[in-house]
Amino acid sequence: MGLLTDLLKSISGMSLKEATQKAPNQMGCYKIFQHGSLKYVGKAEDGIRKRFVQYYHGTTTHYSSGRKIYENRDSLTVSWQICKSREECRSLEKKWIDQYDPEWNVQSGWSNY
Repeated sequence: MGLLTDLLKSISGMSLKEATQKAPNQMGCYKIFQHGSLKYVGKAEDGIRKRFVQYYHGTTTHYSSGRKIYENRDSLTVSWQICKSREECRSLEKKWIDQYDPEWNVQSGWSNY
C-alpha cells in the first residue's frame, strides 16, 4: 500500500520538501506548481529526487528559474513522470513546455537543444 500511496501523492502533487525524500531516483520529467498554478516544467536525467534536492537546497540558483524555485520552495508542490530514456525526457519536457507555456520556463530559457 505504501507504493500506491506514494504514486497517488506524486500524481496529485506533494510538497517539494517531501519530494526530496520520496521522489524516485530515476530519470523523468516533473511539474512544479505554486498554489495550484503550473509554474515550471523540467527534466531530470540524473534522477528526479536529486533534482528536487538541488532545488530545495538552492544549488541551482545560478539561473532564474532555479532561484525562483528556491525562493518559493515552501509553497511549491510537484508531480512527475518517470521516463525510460534521455530522449523520452527531452521529448516530454518539450511537449509539456509547448503545451502549458509555464511562466518560469519562459524566463529561464529552458531549451538545451
